[in-house]
Amino acid sequence: MAFIADSITTFYDKEQDRLSLIFNGKDKKQLLGLMTRQFFKGLLIQLPNWLSQQYTAAMPKTSEQQWEINHLHHQISQQNVAVTYGKIQSNHQIESFLIHTINLTKGESTDSDQKIKLEFLDSSKTTEIILVLSAAQLHKLIGEILKQVHAWDIENPWQEKGITSFSSDTKDRIVH
Repeated sequence: MAFIADSITTFYDKEQDRLSLIFNGKDKKQLLGLMTRQFFKGLLIQLPNWLSQQYTAAMPKTSEQQWEINHLHHQISQQNVAVTYGKIQSNHQIESFLIHTINLTKGESTDSDQKIKLEFLDSSKTTEIILVLSAAQLHKLIGEILKQVHAWDIENPWQEKGITSFSSDTKDRIVH
């Protein structure tokens, strides 16, 4: 049976060297998905190209033009999508699983805000979590995760080449 998540809370667990994703359901049930560094790096190799294909455009573009468009979509979402920072409030043990697969599906949308269905699965496919985000929300989620796992020294695929970024310390920050 699928678990439908309404929201997601992310944080980096230094002890386990894992990214933790707490999926929150309508009934206040929570599931904890753990993501490895290797899995996240693999996701970042494929995600920018997949996301760029979700935006419809009339004109064909060179790879440089497409990268600029992707960069702009990512930067705009970092500024326009709100997140909440804070501590996790949980007084019970949360069932956890190791994320083995993430399936991305373009959803049908009547407005200009394209919906993307993310399906998180464990290796045996017994745990299935569905989270629906807009493309901008997905960009923001990845941007926030990149801040949290800065210790992994992963290059942001949407970062302009030749620019050095500095950000405030995100140690012990949790994003909802």
